[in-house]
Amino acid sequence: MTGSNRRLLKSCPADYRDKVILMSLLDPTITFYVLHEKSWKFGGGEIYDQEGIQVGSMKRKILSMRAEISLHDPDGTLLCTINKKLMAARPIYEVKRPDGTLVGRGKRPMIAFRGSVDFYTPQEEHIYKAQGGVTKWNFEITDPKDKKKVYAVIKKADKWRDVFAPAFNFKDRYVIRIEDLDADRLMLLSYAIIIDNVYHDK
Repeated sequence: MTGSNRRLLKSCPADYRDKVILMSLLDPTITFYVLHEKSWKFGGGEIYDQEGIQVGSMKRKILSMRAEISLHDPDGTLLCTINKKLMAARPIYEVKRPDGTLVGRGKRPMIAFRGSVDFYTPQEEHIYKAQGGVTKWNFEITDPKDKKKVYAVIKKADKWRDVFAPAFNFKDRYVIRIEDLDADRLMLLSYAIIIDNVYHDK
């Protein structure tokens, strides 16, 4: 936990402090995840909730042919790793739990006129589709068979000015809003990072 977070917690009631300290990145009460995209390119970054409390972090191996990324709880517990498959005709990323169990795969379609990435289960069931705009920054994650079924929305942070405090720093940040609170958060967070890697990790 960062120094600024510790100072913020000191001003909060004891029961709230205990809740925050015990909070996991996958806590079902979190509806917004704030990610600092620019800092990630330098090997790591913190992940915050809508209250500005750190709820997790990612670590990136800068010199990695497989573009390895890992997601962690605030206490450093490893939740999953994300790796790019080598020798693939299109960008394909695999998400695995710490024991090596495959969670799913993110794949960019062979033909995509706008930003698009698909997510599959280990059994190759197509469960999520992310469709973006021309700039490839704002995405909706939907059911591939029903676009009206939205699981999460990814947007640049300044698109959420009506949600966050006026003093919030929107620069180089993007936000994942969970629309379906029952959806698998590990899949959705990994999926969002895969989308960012496919289109913005140059």
